[in-house]
Amino acid sequence: MLPFLLVSTRPEDEAVEAEYACFQRVTGLDENSLEQVRLDMLGLPDIDVNAYTGIIVAGSPYGTTTPDDKKSATQKRTEAELAHLFTDIVAARTPCLTTGYGTEVATVLRGGLVSRAWAEDPQMVDIMLTEEGMNDPLLDGFPREFPTYVHHREAVERMPEGAVLLAKSLTCPVQAMRMGENFYATQFNPEIDSDAIRIRLSAYEDAGYGTGGDFDSLVLIGRNGPGTHQAGLLIRNFMRIAQAAQQAGN
Repeated sequence: MLPFLLVSTRPEDEAVEAEYACFQRVTGLDENSLEQVRLDMLGLPDIDVNAYTGIIVAGSPYGTTTPDDKKSATQKRTEAELAHLFTDIVAARTPCLTTGYGTEVATVLRGGLVSRAWAEDPQMVDIMLTEEGMNDPLLDGFPREFPTYVHHREAVERMPEGAVLLAKSLTCPVQAMRMGENFYATQFNPEIDSDAIRIRLSAYEDAGYGTGGDFDSLVLIGRNGPGTHQAGLLIRNFMRIAQAAQQAGN
């Protein structure tokens, strides 16, 4: 079986290392089975999309709605390189899962609309599956509603033509979608252990401290969770979809 690839677009070393460890934990894959490429001063390296069972393109603090004259040279290069990568992925029919910023870049590339109208402050929200989501293998084993952690300044407002809505929340109309054959996207970050965050929030509330306030610390707790939470199942389901596609000679 070919390895999986994690494409990290975050510019901060510490965050990138934590992200990789988090994906390793939730997938159960070692460094030989889950490779990572990341941005550096020279940008992303060339990627042979045919060399992987599936590709995950993760989030970033960058935003596609930032005016061009306000974008850094690094962000502009990142968006151009991701556009090239997504074009190769679609052409090769390599299974792909995007989250956060990766989802936003893929949406814009495919003709959808991203705006700041549906930004979500750091919080736990209930994700609600659509009828299509209830029947999609990406969300196999999920209840109709499940809680997860969200935090984003922009979000998909209009899906690309042909995309299928799989999940939403009251505060964001597109939380998960299928943009093509074995090409999936989430607005939230399913690798972050939302169960660990929810448990800590409950502890704060029980102690009379409201929501706890320090969401940076909560995200660290989520990134160090056991990796068996509900949202993490989505990533493991994607792995099964990708492995089945490879075995079928996709």
